[in-house]
Amino acid sequence: MLARNCAARRPGRDPYEMAEYIALLIRQDDARLSGHIKSISKRLCGKCGESLPITSCPCVGDSQCWVTRGWHETKLSA
Repeated sequence: MLARNCAARRPGRDPYEMAEYIALLIRQDDARLSGHIKSISKRLCGKCGESLPITSCPCVGDSQCWVTRGWHETKLSA
C-alpha cells in the first residue's frame, strides 16, 4: 500500500521516497490536529469546566468528564 501510494501521488514522475511520503503525511496530520485542537479549545469539560483538551482530571470516569470519552475526538480514524 505504501509503495503504491508513493507512486500514485506522483504519476508520470519518480515516486516519492517512502520516508519523504511518511514525513509529508505526518506534517499533514500535525496541521489537521493543530486545527482540531484549536477548535475544541473553545469548549469546556462538562464536569470540571476546564478548557479542552484535557489530558488528566480527577473526575475521569464520570460520564460528564471529557477525559472519559473525549479522547475519541482526537484519535486517528480510518
